[in-house]
Amino acid sequence: MIMKQINLIISFLIGITFCGYAQEKKQDKVEVVSQEIILSLSDAISQGLLNNYDIIIADKNTEISKTNNTLENAGLYPSLTTDAAWNHNWSHAMNSNLGVLSPSIGSDFTIFDGFKVWITKEQLEELEHYSEGNATIVIENTIKDVIVAYYESLLEQQRLEVAEQLAELSKERYDYTNSQKELGQKVTYDVLQAKNAWLEDRRTSLDQKNRLQVKLRELNFVMGVPESEQTLYKLTEKFEAVEKDYVLSNLIELLNADNSTLKNQYVNQIIKQKDIELAKAAFMPSVKGNASIKYTENYGGAQGIPNFNIDGISATVGATLSIPIYMGGSRRRAKQIALINKQIAEVETQQMSHSLNNQVMQVYDTYVLQREILELTEEQVATALLNLEMSTERYRNGQINSFNLRDVQIQYLDAQNSRLTAIFNLIATNTEIVRLTGGIIDAFPIDNE
Repeated sequence: MIMKQINLIISFLIGITFCGYAQEKKQDKVEVVSQEIILSLSDAISQGLLNNYDIIIADKNTEISKTNNTLENAGLYPSLTTDAAWNHNWSHAMNSNLGVLSPSIGSDFTIFDGFKVWITKEQLEELEHYSEGNATIVIENTIKDVIVAYYESLLEQQRLEVAEQLAELSKERYDYTNSQKELGQKVTYDVLQAKNAWLEDRRTSLDQKNRLQVKLRELNFVMGVPESEQTLYKLTEKFEAVEKDYVLSNLIELLNADNSTLKNQYVNQIIKQKDIELAKAAFMPSVKGNASIKYTENYGGAQGIPNFNIDGISATVGATLSIPIYMGGSRRRAKQIALINKQIAEVETQQMSHSLNNQVMQVYDTYVLQREILELTEEQVATALLNLEMSTERYRNGQINSFNLRDVQIQYLDAQNSRLTAIFNLIATNTEIVRLTGGIIDAFPIDNE
């Protein structure tokens, strides 16, 4: 069931693109893959769903629950056994040699057991639903983890572009200062300052490149890519935040209706209710039936004495009525424990609902503030860029020194990094909102179309 759900998600996510990628992988098998491969978010999610260990385990648990969910396991059908008995008697005194062979088939069945069969069957169905719910939760968490890891890599990729841009500006400044020195307008000290800034920016760029590689390795791990097939992907998604005008009351309503964790807890309450019904059924009388058929064949005999044993088929059928009167209080204790477990499940549901509602309110507040922060950082970047352009011109005109220009460059780098961080935070928070409200499986494939 869960693997079918995963396959539907994957087919909706990747289509023809992933097929071409799979063929390429099959044709190019190497020990350690280092070339860049284009990777969209949908491809990353599909691989994560296919390779995630927790999803595989959850699917196996669902298979177990589905296997258990049968009328046979609930006790509806009769049991059938077959036996074959053989006895041989030899007596020297009687000069006898007698034997009997008697194969038989017997059956035990339930006529009435206080409706335990049907209660058990309903409970097995709920246990299967509970396993499917757990698998859905694992799928949602996997999608969220892949999305966050993907955009963390994109964040470092964007930061690398900013660092390389700043290194290019420093290189231009160094070349300009060096040319001015040749014209006698700059001294060696100015050239050294410009070169030192350029070298520092190159080091910053290399450090940032390493951080990007680390995040791409983490993305490979989250996607479940084997070590021998890991690669440094080229990410294709745009690094931009899609701002949405959420309404808190609507989010709370969606959470209480569609949150997978909460829905699964409601299923758990039903399971506990079935335990109570089974405990009550133990007080009911039961009627058990049995039937058997046997064939007897005698052979041999005693010298001078005829064998009067009769060969042939015999059958029996019967029923037993059991009325429980007193069983040491075990049934009463079982009922009390079942009632307490149901109360515990209800309290856990209330606690879970309270916690999730509080969580969605916190995430909503964070999302609203992060939108404002993003607006501020965008304005900060625009201001820092204009200041950098003006300061560069003023530096060339001799109105400011190299230290002033360097401060402006660092301000621009900080402003860009703050903006990129704000975008990532907004993406991550929006992902958490969609997960909490139970729409992450449907929302992101639609967004990626």
